[in-house]
Amino acid sequence: MRVKTTQYALHALVMMLLTACGASEPTPIPTPFEPIVTIYAPVSAPTAMRAPTPTPQPTPTAELQAVSAASDALATTKDQADGINPFTGLPLSDPAALKRRPLLVKVANTSDVRPQSGLNSADIVVEHYSEGSITRFTALFLTNAPTKVGSVRSCRLIDIELPAIFDAALLCSGTSPGVKPLMRASYAHRNNLTMISDMGGKECATCPAFRTPDRLPPHNLFANTVRAWEELERRGVNKPSAFHSWLFDPAPPQGRPTRVLNVGYKSGSVIWSYEPSSGRWLKSLRNDKQIDKLTGEQIAAANVLVVHAPHVTTLIEEDTSGARSIEIQLWGEGPLRVFRDGMEVGGRWRRNPQVIGHFELLDVNNNKIALKPGNTWIQLVPMQDITVTTQ
Repeated sequence: MRVKTTQYALHALVMMLLTACGASEPTPIPTPFEPIVTIYAPVSAPTAMRAPTPTPQPTPTAELQAVSAASDALATTKDQADGINPFTGLPLSDPAALKRRPLLVKVANTSDVRPQSGLNSADIVVEHYSEGSITRFTALFLTNAPTKVGSVRSCRLIDIELPAIFDAALLCSGTSPGVKPLMRASYAHRNNLTMISDMGGKECATCPAFRTPDRLPPHNLFANTVRAWEELERRGVNKPSAFHSWLFDPAPPQGRPTRVLNVGYKSGSVIWSYEPSSGRWLKSLRNDKQIDKLTGEQIAAANVLVVHAPHVTTLIEEDTSGARSIEIQLWGEGPLRVFRDGMEVGGRWRRNPQVIGHFELLDVNNNKIALKPGNTWIQLVPMQDITVTTQ
């Protein structure tokens, strides 16, 4: 794996671009926390209405970089030899899929687009605040290749970080004028990252996305992952991911028995209910089951992760209503809760932003938390101002 430009350098560039907007003092780094098994007292989030700011990160030594690169190469080679999907821990029916680039697709989550299509085919889905009180999804595909995913909407600041974490290409319907230069600057520094946003019109049979007649724009845009991988091939960037950060084990862990998880987003509580017969978590929004339109089945996951990270409201306007973009600072470390097999295991997540494909899940003893083989849904939540409860 190649070690990339530091997060500090990227965010220093962000500050230069936003100086004219009157950016305030640098965001304070959250104080260290002591992870415990099921309950956390998150630290205060940074003050609202700040521009994205540089957060100093420790520079790894040359020795650490060399060890990391060697370890990454070994793990990647082993996954490819075994035909194991590094995002699910499951054997691939077609090992050739390991040679293609994981694809991230930006999917809307408003009432006029539900039920969405293709989410149950994703290996990973990340749900996060978009702006205001609404959430949006970023779905990762490697195992499956659905030809209709969406509806597709525009990228957000978090999509600077997610492609680097998963070493994946990104497909969305563009960005706001304030986010676009930041994403371009990021991708210029991390020169192996790719965004597809020039997706063509509804009659384009070879385009990565298409429009349907059953919904009004902008909610009628859908991604075709097969065409997206063909586009990556044409660009010469359809290459394997270096991601191998997660550990998988089918054996249930020791933890706290849990049957219901409630994540209290402002737009409505996300409720995950454990179904012992299938060994999976089923997703609802408020009291309504969330359905995948392609299959007609309720959205389900083998693992649900609740990832706390600082959320900073920036000076960037996302739309004409004046809604401000949110920077989710997904670097360093923070509280983590893992739900699998009807159990909860607590710990922390850790990410070195200088290493592409790095996002560790650690328990209280600093050992990797093993996920259940299968798909994973990540709930990104603030450090405060949100209620997460279990039963």
